[in-house]
Order: sequence, then C-alpha cells, then structure tokens
Amino acid sequence: MIITHCYKIQPTCQQSVKIDYWLELLRRHYNYALGQRLDWLNRTRCQVDRCSLISCPIGEISSRPDYYFQQSALLQTKKLFPDYKEIYLEVQQINLQRLDKAWKRWLIPDKAGKRAGRPRFKKSGKLRSFCFSRVNHPKAVIKFDGKQIITTRFGAIRVIVHRPIPDGFMIKTATITKKADGYYVSFSLEDKSVPQSNSYK
Repeated sequence: MIITHCYKIQPTCQQSVKIDYWLELLRRHYNYALGQRLDWLNRTRCQVDRCSLISCPIGEISSRPDYYFQQSALLQTKKLFPDYKEIYLEVQQINLQRLDKAWKRWLIPDKAGKRAGRPRFKKSGKLRSFCFSRVNHPKAVIKFDGKQIITTRFGAIRVIVHRPIPDGFMIKTATITKKADGYYVSFSLEDKSVPQSNSYK
C-alpha cells in the first residue's frame, strides 16, 4: 500500500534561491533533452511526398537519445556546465525519467489505443518540482528526522508536520515542489504489510 503525505516547508531565503536555481537548471536540461529527442526523430523520419526520389540529405544521425543514452551523458554535462555539479545525480536522473515517460505516452498507445500529446518545452517557471529517489536510507542524500529534511546541499529545512507519518509506513521518495504560496515536500509512503489488492476480471 502506497500513500502520499504533503507538508509545507520553510526554507530560508538562501535555501529558496537555491531551490529556484535547481528548478531552472533542471528545466533547461529537460528542454535540451527533449530537443535532442525531437531532432533525432525528425532526422529519422521522412515524408514520402516531401522527399526527393533520388536523395534527401539529413546529415549525421547520432545514437537514439533514449533515457539510457541521455543518462550516460550526465557526467559530461557536469563537466561542460559546472553548475550542474551541485545537483544530485539521482535528481537529474529522475528529471530525465519524467521526460522519458512523457515521450513514451506520446509515441506508444495505451491499452485503449490512445496516446498523449507531444511533450512540450517548458517555459521559465514551469518546472516546479524535483524528486529524491530514497529517504532515510544509508545511501540516501536526504533525511527526515520528523521535524526537518536534511541534505548536504541545502542543509536543514523545517517541515510543518501537521499530521504524523502513520505507524508501519516507510518513506520511499521525497519531492520538493514550489507553489504559489510557498514550498512543499511530498513523501511517498509504503506499508509493505498490507497486501496489494488483485484486480477483478
């Protein structure tokens, strides 16, 4: 059983500036990765009624920029653009995973044969959240002690805990979101003692 609890957080002015800058850097990288995919798609597609029957120059075609290709390029991104060194690798990976899911929903029909719209480039301020893949794990980069979230990049940020974490639930992921009235953290909670319900046929 998985549930989500959302809490308001109170970052300092310095922490807020850093959160905003992370969101902007992740937005730029999301747009770059999307542009890379669209460029590859355009180069590998050719409409019969618009191409020469003899030849159609398309230039050099790079490897297919799927998630694994773009994820492997993250280290190079950090070398070319040092500001990205500040952002945890797992946060950047999840940002690319979001794009990959949107891309697949566009190209691959669901069970009903429907597809989502083409992923769009995000304008300034339109990427509002980033996610951590694990919390309170020995190797996790973010901790929650019941009163604050703690990372080496941001330090400690106070959490307004208006309701406690239910007994038996373990925090799986944490997502920091910027909203009109401030900043929030959402915890994905899992209780493995509750069996998953089987869908009826």
